[in-house]
Amino acid sequence: MAQNLQGLLSRTISKLSRNESLTPYLEQAIVQANWPEEYAIKVHNKERVWDGYFHPSSDAANEELFLYYKFSEAGRLKWEPFSPGSIMAMQIGSAIHALVESMLIHLEFTTPEFCEVPFINEKNWCSGTVDVQRVTLRDGSGETPPIEIKSCSVLPQKVSKAHILQLQPYLDMACGEPQDYGIVLYIEKSYPHRLGEFRVERDQALLDSVYAKWSRVRDAIESKGPTTTMQNCCNPNTTIHYECPARFICRQGPPKPSGT
Repeated sequence: MAQNLQGLLSRTISKLSRNESLTPYLEQAIVQANWPEEYAIKVHNKERVWDGYFHPSSDAANEELFLYYKFSEAGRLKWEPFSPGSIMAMQIGSAIHALVESMLIHLEFTTPEFCEVPFINEKNWCSGTVDVQRVTLRDGSGETPPIEIKSCSVLPQKVSKAHILQLQPYLDMACGEPQDYGIVLYIEKSYPHRLGEFRVERDQALLDSVYAKWSRVRDAIESKGPTTTMQNCCNPNTTIHYECPARFICRQGPPKPSGT
């Protein structure tokens, strides 16, 4: 027991030295909590139904030519069928999201009404669901930033560019009023299920670039064709080209059969 507490103290000091404002207090609360015999975990399979809006979780990072085909030719895209393994991976990821959200509620970092909060913004043709709209930090700051929960195989050394892009519309539109920053909370899917966080600042230039990209896609759809300024997303006959859902309708043409 003493060794475990010493390990927790060491991790807490390390996290605080890296200016992590959530996970040191979350880990302490997890260890010190009086866990009930049972508590509910509600799994959400969100944003997997086509609604015609841009979704920050995928479309903030996607290339605009691909987005043009995705939104103008949705019925003709050739999505690869999901394997049992990929479906299980998605369900496990959703379950981990739900578990962490339930723990944050039980530990009083947030409340149910701030979890899985949907939003729609007609101006930017965007919809999404923020994992936790506000979490109360216990570092003495009194701040309540939104958090995005990401499951991973191994904790990353830095936040991914795609997750930074995803958070920008959330910080702008998903919290009632614009937020200065949010937190990406990573959790390992396998033991020891380490937690790690990265603070993502609101970046107006980055946000403007996302909105401008979406606007160009909408303009191209209205004009019935991609513009010449939309660059091809990949090189011909690469892995990305072979796996792209738009490969049979893209102006670049389909990939050549293997071996030719």
